[in-house]
Amino acid sequence: MRKIFHLLLCVICFQSVNAQLLINEYSAANYDSYQDNYLEYEDWVEIYNSTPNPIDINGYFITDKVSNPTKWQVPSSFIIPANDVGIIFCSGRDEVSGGFAHANFKITQTKGNEVFMISDASQVLLDSISVRPNLKSHSMGRETNGSSTWAVFDNATPSTANVGSFQRYAYTPVFSISSGYYSGSAQVIITSADPNVTIYYTTDGSEPDNTSAQYTTPITFVQTTVLKAVAYSLNPNILPSFIEYNTYFIDDTHTIPILSVSGDSVAVLIEDGLQTIGGGWNGPPHEPQGTIEWFDKNGVLIDKGTGEFNKHGNDSWAYDQRGFDYIMRDQFGYNYALKDKLFMTKDRDKFQRIIVKAAANDNYPETNGGAHIRDQYVHHLSQLADLRMDERSYQSCIVYLNGDYWGVYDLREKADDHDFTNYYYDQPSGQVDYLKTWGQTWSELPKVGPPAAPAVMANWNTIENYITSNPMNVQANYNYAKGIFNTGSIIDYFLLNSYVVCSDWLNWNTAWWRGLNPTGDKKKWRYVLWDMDATFDHYINYTNVPSTSPTADPCDPSSLNDPGGQGHVPIWNALLNNDDFFDDYLNRWQDLANGPLSCDYMVNLLDSMIAVIDPEMPGQIAKWGGNYATWQSNVQDMRNFILARCDSMNAGFVPCYPTLLSGPYNVTVEIIGIGEVEMSNDNIINEINTPWTDQRFGGVILPFEVKSGTFQNWEIIPSGVYVYDPLVDTLELDLQGDVTVIANFIPPTPTRDIVYKVEPAGTTTSIDVNGVNMNIFPTTVNYTIGDTVSVIPQIDPLWGFSYWETDSVIMMPLNTNPTDSFYVDYHDTVVLHIYELPTIKAFISGNDTICDNEETPAEVSISFSGISPFTFVYKHNGIEQDPIPTDLNPYIIKTNEQGVYELISFSDATEIGGI
Repeated sequence: MRKIFHLLLCVICFQSVNAQLLINEYSAANYDSYQDNYLEYEDWVEIYNSTPNPIDINGYFITDKVSNPTKWQVPSSFIIPANDVGIIFCSGRDEVSGGFAHANFKITQTKGNEVFMISDASQVLLDSISVRPNLKSHSMGRETNGSSTWAVFDNATPSTANVGSFQRYAYTPVFSISSGYYSGSAQVIITSADPNVTIYYTTDGSEPDNTSAQYTTPITFVQTTVLKAVAYSLNPNILPSFIEYNTYFIDDTHTIPILSVSGDSVAVLIEDGLQTIGGGWNGPPHEPQGTIEWFDKNGVLIDKGTGEFNKHGNDSWAYDQRGFDYIMRDQFGYNYALKDKLFMTKDRDKFQRIIVKAAANDNYPETNGGAHIRDQYVHHLSQLADLRMDERSYQSCIVYLNGDYWGVYDLREKADDHDFTNYYYDQPSGQVDYLKTWGQTWSELPKVGPPAAPAVMANWNTIENYITSNPMNVQANYNYAKGIFNTGSIIDYFLLNSYVVCSDWLNWNTAWWRGLNPTGDKKKWRYVLWDMDATFDHYINYTNVPSTSPTADPCDPSSLNDPGGQGHVPIWNALLNNDDFFDDYLNRWQDLANGPLSCDYMVNLLDSMIAVIDPEMPGQIAKWGGNYATWQSNVQDMRNFILARCDSMNAGFVPCYPTLLSGPYNVTVEIIGIGEVEMSNDNIINEINTPWTDQRFGGVILPFEVKSGTFQNWEIIPSGVYVYDPLVDTLELDLQGDVTVIANFIPPTPTRDIVYKVEPAGTTTSIDVNGVNMNIFPTTVNYTIGDTVSVIPQIDPLWGFSYWETDSVIMMPLNTNPTDSFYVDYHDTVVLHIYELPTIKAFISGNDTICDNEETPAEVSISFSGISPFTFVYKHNGIEQDPIPTDLNPYIIKTNEQGVYELISFSDATEIGGI
């Protein structure tokens, strides 16, 4: 592989020098310097035509992967003028239109494994260059068009002559100690591999330049500090270095992970909190740039990078402690994603975008009654309950801002993001209809409006109008709607919001989407959880729900008309007219009420999440005010609400639908024998967890289905109430009262394993087992108890039968009989013991000379050991002779024919023999 690689590099270099088309310049750091025809700042590569004639690259290949040289083929005419350049945007759009070419891939410059390669239509490589990271909006290119020397441009020159280059960046400074926890103090020595540089540094989180403090001697820190350093070369043809940065925590330790954020204007965003910052859709948001460092709870750095911060939250933006969003920018040259398994509920380990929240409107001490947990609790509960929605996964953490402690936060996964839909559902950018309502409605991916993008809104209006305009009690209509709209998702969305009594949804904090990629997942409209802090009778009733108390009516959502104007409640009410939907809805509630939405589960989950942040809350309170006892009291209020809501929610369903529902009734499911039964949705009852007891409503169909085991019949107590077929492995009941459902299974036939062996191993011996020849040992055979097994040894001719051996002496008592049989009663091992027979051989000898005209024959003597009669075969001058049987020993062959006599086989009366 290494030789092949070296050969490939030689070929690339050779062809680069002589090719007519050259890679002339590229930038994967195009943050804000060069727009494409869509007014986007995309990666780009510039191709230079060194000939006096224009070249049409239609059919040529361009790639970012050595392993896939034909990744993108130019689909139509794209002409690069003579002695001029052409730009290929690496945007992923896969098109050539209006004189603009867009490849089907993007470049990630900080991954370190990407290239630009161009090949002609015959796949002959023309030029190649490895992608190296550049700082923001810089480019890498040939010093002049077509030259052989590569350089850095701090002012990129796409579509123009390459001028104003620099040799390289100065080497990045090196810190003598790593970031993390230190006791008492930490001393840092800063060095550079280049002696001809001056190093400048900052300790306030700002970006250093040549006006910052000059490094001359080791720096000692006695309090938590963010250290940043940059190197400036004495050579004017060398650009300043990348910035190195570390956070040193001095006597500050924590029990949860830490996020250290820093930057010139980050404090303006997070600390000053100007309401105009991040002004949403009415103007460009203010997005300060800076660094993040992600540490585990032991202070060990996991990953870091640079990017942008922007505002997160609205009402909570008035608080002293506020949230923010972070976007890692590959274009800045440091990193492309925060690389870690941030969330316990997800296996994803790379995140370009994260949300950092300070509990939003449940912040303590900013809000009256704040528990600092509501929003992340509801999202986490939804995930653990496997509700059919998308949630913002959470991870509690501590935030430091420019070295200052900033309190208890939680990292959140951004669900309204292309990376999210692509990673989990294979629904990438451009393949998603995504709508959000927060006072107004807009399209999120891409962000358009309000009003929302017409095509996206039209797609939604089509299914909304269909469901609300056609009777859903007509099954064909319902089936059609269900093929486009995820009815399970709206059931879970309404149930959860009703249960936690959310007062800030539908007209606010509502998101729903569908994927358009036919090979991807989630192609039906489904819901997304957004802010869930106005729950459990906390904060402002923005949605005007009838009640925010724990006794709120579970059918309150049906009375809300149409908050937000996007049809969610009308759709809900229309679907309730279908019996299947109604049954699914009520059974889903009971499934959840008996599991993840039960009192015990919800309170235990709350307690476990509070236990994570509890050790850190004294620090939060010391920073932002309040007192520990008040916070604990607020948490207890939330706990009390949950306990009260559990009872009232279940009891409230029957009054909601008095003509349709009765109960709830106790349902007990018993498994007799070995088998599994599924009740409703994913409630698996088996011989281990039987009897299963929970509560169910009458008036809806409660389904049962056998999932495994040898089913015999159903029994229902009380008898005579229900009409059913006891022998069919599915069952549907409309409950009339308390009921016990018994599923009887035929006990499985007991079996036993018999292991067969031959001792010693290594011979050609086999065993005939019930007429089947077994020649691989050990071999295990499974039998039904009581089976009769006969065994006959087939022994290697050079070996003899000795005896049979079993673990149980009663299984084969006559173990000296070669042919035997036994009954299977136990797990056992049967060993055939054999012994090597005495060596029996035949010998050939004779050295007579046969002369011409000799009348006296020569003699060849064949002698044997063993038991007569004997049979042997010999060759004369390579020709095999007929077998000769004899009782003579030795046997004399008399011959007048000269030549070579060779004994080739022999056996005695036992049919064994050797030569």
